[in-house]
Amino acid sequence: MYSHLINPVFKWNRQRISDSQVDIILHQKVLLEKIIAKNSQTEYLKKLSILEETDFIKNCPAIGYDDLEPLILQIKDLNVNHLCSDKVVAFSKSSGTTSRSKFIPLTKQAIQANFTAGKSMLSYYIAENTRSKIFEGQNFSLTGTYSKIGNYIVGDVSALFTYFLSPWYRPFRVPKMQLATLADWNEKLDTIVPILAKSDIRWIAGVPSWMSIVIDKVEDYTQKPIHKLWHNLEVYFYGGVSIKPYESYFKEKFNGDLKLWQTYNASEGFFGLQTENYADGMSLLYHLDNYFEFIRYSDVNAQKPDIIGLNEIELGGVYELVITNLSGLYRYRMGDLLKIVNLNPLRFEIVGRTKNSINIFGEELMVNNTEQAIAELNKEMNFMIKDYTVAPVVEGNTGYHHWLIEFNTKPDDIAQFQWRLDQILRTLNSDYDAKRYNDIIMKPLTIEVLELNTIERWLDKNKRKTVQAKVPKLWEDDSIQRQLKDINHQP
Repeated sequence: MYSHLINPVFKWNRQRISDSQVDIILHQKVLLEKIIAKNSQTEYLKKLSILEETDFIKNCPAIGYDDLEPLILQIKDLNVNHLCSDKVVAFSKSSGTTSRSKFIPLTKQAIQANFTAGKSMLSYYIAENTRSKIFEGQNFSLTGTYSKIGNYIVGDVSALFTYFLSPWYRPFRVPKMQLATLADWNEKLDTIVPILAKSDIRWIAGVPSWMSIVIDKVEDYTQKPIHKLWHNLEVYFYGGVSIKPYESYFKEKFNGDLKLWQTYNASEGFFGLQTENYADGMSLLYHLDNYFEFIRYSDVNAQKPDIIGLNEIELGGVYELVITNLSGLYRYRMGDLLKIVNLNPLRFEIVGRTKNSINIFGEELMVNNTEQAIAELNKEMNFMIKDYTVAPVVEGNTGYHHWLIEFNTKPDDIAQFQWRLDQILRTLNSDYDAKRYNDIIMKPLTIEVLELNTIERWLDKNKRKTVQAKVPKLWEDDSIQRQLKDINHQP
């Protein structure tokens, strides 16, 4: 009904995006000059004596959220803005899975940039799938909650997207905003499942671990397989975590017919997305309001790390992403580690976080190693992992990695599963393999099985049960594992 009218618009938008990115370096240079010119009279840039690009390169330090928080809270609590010239209208609140929540200031332009990124996502998808009929039905996106605090709308990025959504787009979404943004997760599930069960869902979006819970609930409610209920579903736009541990789940649920498209959307902005059905990695979104820089992985713990531009990154290199935007984030360290998998066009994979990796023994284990190992092992054994977390155990001069795993479907032989997982990790990570040599530095990993829903109970207990919350996959101490074990042993 709508596809023949809407699809050509998105295909045209796809071409327009491509045309605007002919000279990416120049495009980014012009954007940085615009950001500096617009905000040069703010207290933050004046203190750093930044009036133009050369001043920025020389004087602007790379900072994290903790460095910026006092100025952000001045905006939120006192309506005093020393960061940007435009009015802040909302704060994107992080899920706070591993720490207290962050509040990221957003101007109207920043919110519009998120919508532009969403349109870009659909444009790339429709250009790749010219016979798509996603606009013939409805879509479902996992949505958090928001509240009004003073003059600002405060909530996670999915809730803000829903709150500021243009009226023309709302008929395509289910459920309605008031239901989608309910604060209590259990109440939300009970409310939306009957609606989803009778809706013609064409595409879905959200974090895989939480989306799987919704799908299971819909199946339980209807006593029908999801592929028969959502028989017109085309694509799943996912983000937040890797799809690899959940790939077998979605393939099984939809008979292998569901397309999986990755997005890189954080509290700070929408930075990248998959642009082809079978693309090797994601592409950065240069045409929005984020200026991109990078810190080499070897330099992320330096007191004053070197900051490099797009023209200095190398194929195969791993870098922390640094952003600058119009909403008052200047050389803001995202903490996300990106591996460059293609240079022309530039494509990347998210391989972990600077604070979500394990390097106690020199093994440099990152999330992409564990996710890939699980995916490889899934080709050999029948199992389905719901979630997991890994921590090191140190015993004098040696130690090992201890895994806590929550299975939807357990492997027949846990001991064999454990041995093969360790072997595959050795083939994927040469540093891990070197430390495992003859068990001198590292012993074989161990696995402990958690009862189903233990991690969900942990999130609930810590008041982190939202559609964006997740347990850290890798953590350099056992603090989270001890909490999970306590919950696991409770009746």
